[in-house]
Amino acid sequence: MPGLGTSLSIAVGALAAEQGALNVTSNNIANVNTPGYSRQVAVLNEAPSIQDAGTSFGGGVTLEQFQSVRDELLQLRIYEETQQQGNSQTQLNTLTQIEGLFSNPTQGVGGALSTFFSSLSQLSTNPTDANARQAVLTSANNLANSFHQAVSGLNSIGTGLDQAVPQTVGQINRLTSQIATLNGQVSQMQGLGKDPGATQDQRDELIRQLSSLVNISVTQTEHGLTLTTANGVPLVVASKSYALEANANYSVLEHVYSAQGQDITSQITGGQLGGTLQIRDQVIPQVQAQLDNLASQFTTSFNTQHQAGFDTAGNPGQNFFTPPASTTGAAGSFSVAITDPSLIAASSDGSAGSNGNLEKLIGLQSQQLPSGTNPMDMYSNLVLQVGNLGATAQSNASASDLSVQQLTDQRSSVSGVSLDEESTNMIRYQRAYEAGARVVTTVDSMFDTLMKMGVTT
Repeated sequence: MPGLGTSLSIAVGALAAEQGALNVTSNNIANVNTPGYSRQVAVLNEAPSIQDAGTSFGGGVTLEQFQSVRDELLQLRIYEETQQQGNSQTQLNTLTQIEGLFSNPTQGVGGALSTFFSSLSQLSTNPTDANARQAVLTSANNLANSFHQAVSGLNSIGTGLDQAVPQTVGQINRLTSQIATLNGQVSQMQGLGKDPGATQDQRDELIRQLSSLVNISVTQTEHGLTLTTANGVPLVVASKSYALEANANYSVLEHVYSAQGQDITSQITGGQLGGTLQIRDQVIPQVQAQLDNLASQFTTSFNTQHQAGFDTAGNPGQNFFTPPASTTGAAGSFSVAITDPSLIAASSDGSAGSNGNLEKLIGLQSQQLPSGTNPMDMYSNLVLQVGNLGATAQSNASASDLSVQQLTDQRSSVSGVSLDEESTNMIRYQRAYEAGARVVTTVDSMFDTLMKMGVTT
């Protein structure tokens, strides 16, 4: 039959196990506010039985390991929603800037168009008034400036987005390098049978940061975690990372290339980088194209009608605005072709006091252009489109923020630290430790008694 030595051994094992469990609890409490921390639990198992003379006796308790509590599927959902969150927020921030170029109805191209037609109406009341003629040229030049300012604003925003591409790619490469290092550490610890919880938490947080920058796919393989873009371009395989590259060697704009040299710019649709590329490559060119169409069609329509009239000298009207070389870039090159107010073709019959052609020029404000709408409506449609894009981005950003928050709350309920639960565990492990210590004290006292009796065990 096992003696007091066995009892002492069981009690000491219990002290070690309960001490380890207390350490786990203390660590959980210490990390209650640590972002991304997954709580750990102590895995206590019954120690192997003691066999003596055909009889089996309990061997006590042993602390097998510390184990992190995590839901891998939930973590993947957080990565997916974080990609959408990064994309939507980037688009919203940029579209807010673009909206600022067109949102004021009294300024910008819309306001300048209204002022220009108002100056024509003012001139029509007295076609020979030199001051009124000069006012028409001034408002026409202001209209040109408003086109230039809109184009300049769009170009400035586009340049900022283009400069953000290599910066974001640099962030991605730094994160993938760190993730690859941690990936190797996790695999090594798992191979040794240790719980890599703390290292996994660090890796999960870095992957979350990475997913906010670019759309990724996470796959668990026998060699460890593998990260790729959504289209399969490798970023991290086991403990090796594959750096992306951003350069403008083959185009005016920055493009993104895989480590294998493949241009993957069009394949990046998620995260901040995806939002940046979408606004830079799709939204801004669309807005610029509509501005160019408005400038080109308005110039052609106005010049055609202006040439049908006569100036103060009775000569046929000439181009009022400079015809653009092509539709592309028409807004940026929009300019007034005449500088002499007397060249404004106000007359429809060649007489100095006629305003017949002015009335037709004023009528262009409500006359359809080749696009099927009048100039004011064409510009209003542009403003409406930008506004709709902004509203959609706002809605998407709000939805993704809510989704990420909900998933984060769910993760906290599974992996987060509950102070109430940890306090209960602390008391439970403390009492178990105290009981084990009492056993040690009791066995020690029995040893002492036996020694005094001269009995050998």
